[in-house]
Amino acid sequence: MSTKNPDTINGIKLSTDGKSEQKQAIFITDLEEAMMIEHPVRLAIITILSKGIPDKITTKFIDPNSKVSTITTTPTHRHVLSVIEIVKVSQVHNDILNLTRNQVNHHLPKLVAMKFVHRYGTVTTGKRDTHYYRRAAKQYVVTMGTPYYNEKWLEQRESARLERTLKAFDIDLSKKEKTELSRLLTKSEIMKDNWRTKIANLARGDVTEPNITDMYHWLIDAYAMGSQEYLDIHQRIREILFQE
Repeated sequence: MSTKNPDTINGIKLSTDGKSEQKQAIFITDLEEAMMIEHPVRLAIITILSKGIPDKITTKFIDPNSKVSTITTTPTHRHVLSVIEIVKVSQVHNDILNLTRNQVNHHLPKLVAMKFVHRYGTVTTGKRDTHYYRRAAKQYVVTMGTPYYNEKWLEQRESARLERTLKAFDIDLSKKEKTELSRLLTKSEIMKDNWRTKIANLARGDVTEPNITDMYHWLIDAYAMGSQEYLDIHQRIREILFQE
């Protein structure tokens, strides 16, 4: 006999949301919702649910003729976590904000209320109920700037990305050229930010296409081609990088 759920949550009673298929992507086009999900604690919870934890699935098979039973154990990764597990995961990853139980108990209900996270189901052990939570979508796409995602943050990101690129490819630039390039890349991203919500609003309700975010970014790039200023920026980026 086989179970679809990992051993740790075997026998879980699924909620209505737990029985439904997880969305591929949620496009966030409302500023309040964007600020809600980009809060550092809530973003940490979302990230932890994406990382998940190791688990296993035990399968028992009984041969109908010999009546001999065979038990196999298959490693798996579980993305459905309890509050305690969310806290524990936060404490073993250096790239995630360390969370307390009080923080998770305070912010997790807000994510559930905004439908970014679902209560997946409940495991009952004796008189104790343990609730498990799952992301509502595999990907969240914020389509506008927020206080956590602003021009300064973009400049830092583009500068770091540029440095990584120059290390990986044989492209030698002066300090002045790097500064100009970072500025141009940031301006390009700010321009695209003005179009992201417009494109995201074209997405159909329940997105099941696994490559939906690639398509979304492709549509933004296609839309950007209609701006001469955007084209001029990228022509200058090309000149700096390749100096042909």
